[in-house]
This record gives sequence, structure tokens and C-alpha cells, in this order.
Amino acid sequence: MSAFDLDLDDDEPTGEQPRAARASAGAVLIPLLALIIAIYLEIALAIDARLLGAVPDLVLIVVVAVALRYGPLVGACAGFAAGLLIDIAVQGPFGASALVLTPLGWGAGVWAERRRRVSLGMALVVLLVATLLLLLGEALVATTIADQAVAWGTFGIRALTELATTLLVGILLLPLLRRVMGVPEVGSA
Repeated sequence: MSAFDLDLDDDEPTGEQPRAARASAGAVLIPLLALIIAIYLEIALAIDARLLGAVPDLVLIVVVAVALRYGPLVGACAGFAAGLLIDIAVQGPFGASALVLTPLGWGAGVWAERRRRVSLGMALVVLLVATLLLLLGEALVATTIADQAVAWGTFGIRALTELATTLLVGILLLPLLRRVMGVPEVGSA
């Protein structure tokens, strides 16, 4: 008799809860709290601490960390919620930030779902690509939805600076967020 041969019928209860029902309140509260703190800090830094016209995108770092940890659905929800909260906080066009952050959260989650394990180096590559796509998405949304002109002459300098600062801060924050949110076991979803 092997370890998998049990004397239980298929319909007999085992006493264990399904995986989805075992989710704790911390699985929701920790990412939400991290998003709120990131939004607050990013807005505070945007007012006082610009470096060559750019601020590290703390919200994107948290959205990518959430997506890498919890998958595409939660990553998209985190991107959507963060985008709406940013638009409310800065009184921008409602939904413009969510339009860019939602697919980025979903894409990072899909990428992580196809990997067995995500190392810090891989997470930084995902953050690099997400930052580039965010910059392009924000420029596209600014020109089409918000009907604002993009200063293309300084866009490259600001993009490089924001990319560099986001990656540097990501090197510090991604391992911290990974530890706080918990690392999934290999093979668990």
C-alpha cells in the first residue's frame, strides 16, 4: 500500500480546507498596506525629491512584487487599485494610471506563473521591462486621453533617470516585500 492509497471515498471529507479558503487576512492586508505606503511616499517624493525630473516608481515596485508573488489576477487587481488611488491622490484623469498599471500587474503575474521560481535577478528584469512599458504607457495616455503634450526632448533623460532610480530602489525593496508577503513553496500556486 502506497502513501497515496487511502481508504477514503472521493466524497468523504478529509478535514482540510481547500487552498483558496486557507488564505489569511495578511495575504490581502500586507499588499494593500504596501500599496498605500508606496503611493504616499511616491507623492511626497515627487513634491520634494526629484532627481533630474524623475522619482523612483515605488508603486510599480509594489505592483510587480505582488504580481510575482500572487499571480496575474491579484497583480492586475493591485495595478488597478493602485492606479485609481494615484489618480484620486493627484487629482489626475480618473482611471488613466489604472489603464497603464493594470496590464503591467497582469503581465508580471503571467510571467511569474510560468516560472518555477523567481529569483531577485529575474524580478529585476521584470521590473526593468515594466518600468519601460510604464513610461511608454504614461506618455501614450498623456497624449491620447489627457490631451497633454509630451516633452520628447527631455523624455529620454527623465526615462533613464526614472529607470535607474526605480531599479536601485527595487534592489532594496523587492527582497523586503518578498519576505513580508512570504515566499510561496515550490510547486504551490
